[in-house]
Amino acid sequence: MSMVMNMDFDEILSAAEYDFLRDDERLGDNVILLGLGGSLAYGTNNENSDIDIRGCAVNSRREILLGRDFEQVSETATDTVVYSFKKLVQLLANCNPNTIELLGLNPDQYIKVTSIGRELLNNTGLFLSQRAAKSFGGYADRQLHMLLNGSDSSMGIRNRRAIQHNKLGKHSMHLVRLMYMCFDILEKGVVKTCREAEHGLLMDIRSGKYLTDGDKPTPEFFELVEDLRKRLEYAAANTSLPPEPDMKKIEDFVISVNARVVCGEVAL
Repeated sequence: MSMVMNMDFDEILSAAEYDFLRDDERLGDNVILLGLGGSLAYGTNNENSDIDIRGCAVNSRREILLGRDFEQVSETATDTVVYSFKKLVQLLANCNPNTIELLGLNPDQYIKVTSIGRELLNNTGLFLSQRAAKSFGGYADRQLHMLLNGSDSSMGIRNRRAIQHNKLGKHSMHLVRLMYMCFDILEKGVVKTCREAEHGLLMDIRSGKYLTDGDKPTPEFFELVEDLRKRLEYAAANTSLPPEPDMKKIEDFVISVNARVVCGEVAL
């Protein structure tokens, strides 16, 4: 299902194209967490999948004391995004799907976890609330919109059909994947990024099994989505998660981390 077991992260990151992780003053030793993103994180990768990396770096002593933030460092060439601790916490508190998935990887999908990074993972529960229903539902709706509106005018005529088919299959898959991730959060209070249980279904969707010859969603796909929507509504109405995250506890965690960074009392 996954290529992760065959990946040598040290060798991959030693390549010159990842020098920015070491040389950028905002990153380097400030990086507390690095993990896989994209299809390798979800377990839906194939032979054409790229390596996406997501991570977090604590703010520097200077940034903390001056109230500044760099928000994120994005490197398009390597599909890498490293969020600042300050920005990541804000996104996690809203159950942002693109960032909360970093807290739910399998152990072998993490590339770097420092002591503070481990604290962040151990405090995943701080960020789980009923906000997940709205955030994940909203992302799923956008995937459905892209799916229903099909073609991309920026594509060239050559290979348009194959490219569009692949894009629509991926949009369809991500819609369903997001719903299942949300179920785990609302029903079990856990973040599970790699979708082993739904792997067969997700790969069928990605391959276009639920698209017609005209690249339209099949009736079976709409039936599946409707069933998932009903389950999401029920899960949102019956979850034991609080309506909102406990911001005081989140702030206390942030204060603890930032105080140690400022005082130099902890190895990152």
